[in-house]
Amino acid sequence: MSENLPNKAVFQSYIWTCAKYDFSPYEKRIIYRLIEFAQHWLEGVKIKDHMHKIEPTDCGVNITMPVADILRDETDNNYAKAKAAFTSLSKKGAEYEDDEIWFYTAIIEHPKIKKGTGVATFHVYEPVWRAALDFTKGFKKYELVTAMKFKSVYAMRFYELMSGQTTPLFVPLEGSDGLRERFNLQGKYERVNDFRRKVIDVAKKELDKFSPYSFVAKEEKEGKKVIGWTLFPVFFEDREDPALQEQARIAKVTARLQLENNVYDYLKFSFDFKSDEINKNKKTLIEGQNRIPDFMGFLGELKKGARLAENPKGYVIGAIKRKLKEL
Repeated sequence: MSENLPNKAVFQSYIWTCAKYDFSPYEKRIIYRLIEFAQHWLEGVKIKDHMHKIEPTDCGVNITMPVADILRDETDNNYAKAKAAFTSLSKKGAEYEDDEIWFYTAIIEHPKIKKGTGVATFHVYEPVWRAALDFTKGFKKYELVTAMKFKSVYAMRFYELMSGQTTPLFVPLEGSDGLRERFNLQGKYERVNDFRRKVIDVAKKELDKFSPYSFVAKEEKEGKKVIGWTLFPVFFEDREDPALQEQARIAKVTARLQLENNVYDYLKFSFDFKSDEINKNKKTLIEGQNRIPDFMGFLGELKKGARLAENPKGYVIGAIKRKLKEL
């Protein structure tokens, strides 16, 4: 992936952050891209270039993306790395169980690379796509460009765990939530010192080099037995993307402080928007104010249509979005 691509804050469901799997770095980058596509879908962002597509099907979605999206500033002669990653990931599955059903399905299906174009397509079954969009268990936010830099899949996993973490985090070694099972390392690195050296120290070294977020690991024991580690967050503020920092700062500011007074009042008194409704749509409203010429005049033209609409506020927001797409 090119270092020149714009960075993006990606929100990853805890379903993925805490999932139990053993992926190669290339497979992990496919997952990162899948989650990025899911976030675009959730936000209603339309992808404009022909090399990136989300196409709904009867049982999921078809994803199109360049093979280069899973590379780390490297060439892939004859698509050997990509073919191996897509093949391996298509043989791995996701398991789901609730009070009513249990099922198991491949994470991706039918990967295909069109030779000479560098474009790959694959299918994502609906339950896997739904899991990528499921934030009910919480989420982790991370920078996509940073995540794609890592060589080690363990660095990727620890980056997901530590990104945005502000309090110490205990991670057990064994058990259903332990690192060994979560990383599918049963039967490997059985000596604790080997596990720390091959997994934790490798991850920390890369995070210390590339990431805004790293950690200091303190062994926790019961008697003489090591049961896990407490990870104390380390934050390198100068490494965090300034543009994403500014986005996060703006997101915390209410619309009342970002919209012009006459725009805010017109929405409130002429269209009966409540303050929380304005805040909910502030991204669209602020963009409309900044990009649509004579925004107040444009809002005035919507008055008649809003009176006739079943959902007047939805009509106004929809009209602003349509106008922005025309610009």
